[in-house]
Amino acid sequence: MTTNDIFGDVISSYTEEQAIADGVLAHPYPSRWPWLLITASVHGACEREAAKGQRTYPQCLDPLLMDCIMAAQKAQKSGAQPPIELEHTVAGTVWIMPNAKGGMTVMLPSDY
Repeated sequence: MTTNDIFGDVISSYTEEQAIADGVLAHPYPSRWPWLLITASVHGACEREAAKGQRTYPQCLDPLLMDCIMAAQKAQKSGAQPPIELEHTVAGTVWIMPNAKGGMTVMLPSDY
C-alpha cells in the first residue's frame, strides 16, 4: 500500500528548490556541500552576528555548519532520531533535520 492509496493524489507540494528560489532556504556552499541547506532565520542570525563587527559572515556561518555536521554524524552513529538539537553561540538553539537532497537542513526550532 502506498501513501497515494491512503491519502490520494497530492494537492500541492513545495520543493526545496522552490524554497531556495523564494528565499526561505539558502544553499550557502552549493559546490562544497551540495546537500546542506540553512533557513533564512539561520542566515539572518549569522548576518546579525557579523554586523557586530567582530567576525565576518563566513566566520560566523562556517563554525556553525561544521558543528552541525559533526553533531549529525554523531547522531547518525548513535541512532538518534531528528530533530538533532544543538546549542550554538551564533544562532542559539538550532535543529538539524534530514532533507530531500540526502543531507541536512539547519534551522531554528521556530522554522519548523
